[in-house]
Amino acid sequence: MNTPARPTLGPMMSLICFQYLRQGTEEIADRTPVVAAGRKRGTELIEQLGLRGSTTDCAKIHKLLDSALGVDGTRLCLVQSIKATPNGGYEVRITESACTAGQSSNEPLCAFTLGVFVGAIQALTDRALRGRETACCTCGAPECVYVLEPL
Repeated sequence: MNTPARPTLGPMMSLICFQYLRQGTEEIADRTPVVAAGRKRGTELIEQLGLRGSTTDCAKIHKLLDSALGVDGTRLCLVQSIKATPNGGYEVRITESACTAGQSSNEPLCAFTLGVFVGAIQALTDRALRGRETACCTCGAPECVYVLEPL
């Protein structure tokens, strides 16, 4: 398959374009395909880095995902913390998400970013997880908070 190169523009695109894609998909088909796309991206990111099944340590996961998704990576978001939960899952706190930039809402909007964390942490830990967003910057919270629970 021929992969078109972008020698001038590179691999990044406008946040505005991403927002329209996310919003349009959610209007037509709800959040499910957006979460699934994020999960696929998170899983493939870990596989591309050769790190599948490499850790369950929160500090290592935090450092890795902050590097891959933050200022030095894709700039999807800033990872503020990742902590273990008593049930064997994880609590993820982020800011400056691509899903929430310039948005306000009465309901969480982080379907894609949530999916990225579910996919990435599943791939890193080799454990099946499901995720839900318990706080969102678009609703006035200081951080977006995702709770990932084992299946």
